[in-house]
Amino acid sequence: MKRLAVGIAALLLTALPVAAWAGPSLLGPSGLVTVPTAETLGMAQWNVGASALWVEDGDDVSLLHANVGLLPKLEVGVARTDLAEGEAETLVNAKLGLWLPIPGKISLAAGVEDITDQVDRSAYAVASHTLGAGLVLTEGKVTYPQVHVGIGGGRFDGLFGGVSVTIGGRVLAMAEYDGDDVNLGATWPLAMNLTGTVAVLNGLEDLGAGVALSSPW
Repeated sequence: MKRLAVGIAALLLTALPVAAWAGPSLLGPSGLVTVPTAETLGMAQWNVGASALWVEDGDDVSLLHANVGLLPKLEVGVARTDLAEGEAETLVNAKLGLWLPIPGKISLAAGVEDITDQVDRSAYAVASHTLGAGLVLTEGKVTYPQVHVGIGGGRFDGLFGGVSVTIGGRVLAMAEYDGDDVNLGATWPLAMNLTGTVAVLNGLEDLGAGVALSSPW
């Protein structure tokens, strides 16, 4: 699975330009591969998607998820998870962007995944910071990496975080620590408002993939 993920990621460098938006993680809420960031959907924005996790030493998981911005910085969503050997569960998630008294490139958010505790209720707070210096690539493209750091209970088990960067205006590359393992992933555009994601998970032992459709505004 590792070789497959690396090969797919290499092909993504020739993809179409990627749009900047609060895209869903493989688990549903907007974020990186599996952890949330401080980005939220704007009011009346939405996304829907499907993803799958192929786990070497456990149950494979398939998910259907949807999110909507009910207020300018309030994102709510649901994720329907289906284990290969187990019952399906519907998880309700919410994330609120927090106001900062000092303007800048740092954003904060607090949220709860699985509010009704169907699997593992997980409250968290997270900060995201855009590095102002930017990064000049060999092709002359300029991108601005983001750093994300959070703390939470439940599945997060304390500190989590990650980094994300847009490569060549095409691929969003992500690396994260989910509180237990390191995950790597890439998101790229498939068509207008449609993106695909591939990832290696759980210390690079497992594989994940997903597609998501976002609102056009």
